[in-house]
Amino acid sequence: LEIMEPLVETHRRASNNPRAISVDNAEDYEMIRFVYLIHTRLGEIFYDANFCDLSIINYKKALFYSNILNNNLSTARVLKYIGYSHQLLNQADSALYYYNESLKTSNEINNKLDIEKCIAQVLYYNKGEKDKAYTLLKDNLNKTSNENVKYSYHCLLGNFYYNDKAYDSALYYLEKSLDSNIITQKLAFTTMLSAIYDSLGNYKKRAYYDNISNKLLKNNI
Repeated sequence: LEIMEPLVETHRRASNNPRAISVDNAEDYEMIRFVYLIHTRLGEIFYDANFCDLSIINYKKALFYSNILNNNLSTARVLKYIGYSHQLLNQADSALYYYNESLKTSNEINNKLDIEKCIAQVLYYNKGEKDKAYTLLKDNLNKTSNENVKYSYHCLLGNFYYNDKAYDSALYYLEKSLDSNIITQKLAFTTMLSAIYDSLGNYKKRAYYDNISNKLLKNNI
């Protein structure tokens, strides 16, 4: 960035409307795309480390360059990521604003499913409209064949049902998704399953899932 960003700074100063900035040649396009990708990656790194303020700063820089590139799907993705960061900061109104802006920018099915999963939590479940949250999540499960998307929905449904002490329903969604190849998902499933079986007094099952969680942590430190 120290090398590349000064080269595109003229674009930043050229207009308050990044979509009005023209990219004259392939070299300029690739240079701006490079800076966009680096800021996006920095945003992801800070988000994963729970430094959400720094995450938002970098995502907003990425948003500027994405708008220059005039790529709606990339712009929608960055807007969604900014929403994620505000949600992690418990800033529900800001999160919803960016989620809605992302949907306005692109209604592509995977983007829509990602955002509506978050909306089910921020707008409905956390504000006490739990039936709406459950209905939205279950309806959307029927709209995708992507296993990882399904697993992410199962994880949230399992978490909701666990919080509501509806343990049988929580077990249904969590135990059917243990084949997930995403480590963070699988760890979330096994951690919740351990807690549920602890609440049910089934300590053999709790120990079983504790053992899986420990192996996942050990193998991925």
